[in-house]
Amino acid sequence: GRLGMVTSKYFAGLVPIGWRVVSVDSEEVNNPASSAIDGNPTTIWQSRLDADKSLPHQITVDMGSVQRIAGFTYLPRQDGGHDGVVENYRFETSVDGHDWITDVDSGRFGNIENNPEPQEVPFAPIGARFFRFTALKELGTNGWTSAAEISVLPEEGEAGR
Repeated sequence: GRLGMVTSKYFAGLVPIGWRVVSVDSEEVNNPASSAIDGNPTTIWQSRLDADKSLPHQITVDMGSVQRIAGFTYLPRQDGGHDGVVENYRFETSVDGHDWITDVDSGRFGNIENNPEPQEVPFAPIGARFFRFTALKELGTNGWTSAAEISVLPEEGEAGR
């Protein structure tokens, strides 16, 4: 079904069909926020390089309908670069885009510098239509943020419904 889950070396989570970015605080023209939800690990969202160098940077996505989710995934850029790779993050969800629940207040991707693989972060299952990913700290010191893919994990037994 439409809610099928994909897992590969480069991607894990719900297929981002019908998703759209509703807000992003910073994006490069050639690396827009929509690249983080296009299902393509070779494209990236990158915050602007000439400005907006202070973290946090955040992206908010509308999945189009309420889904039962139990975590999120972050795929760092796959071009060998470290610019903007997120180390510390916050993840929030919302049913209506107004009232937000903090699912992960301040998490950290351990060893992401040496292991730029898909990162999966589980949390207690929740119904959500919107999610917001906030980069609190990145590997470098330039204040950029980048992501190849950001997705969500369906609650067990929900995939394919």
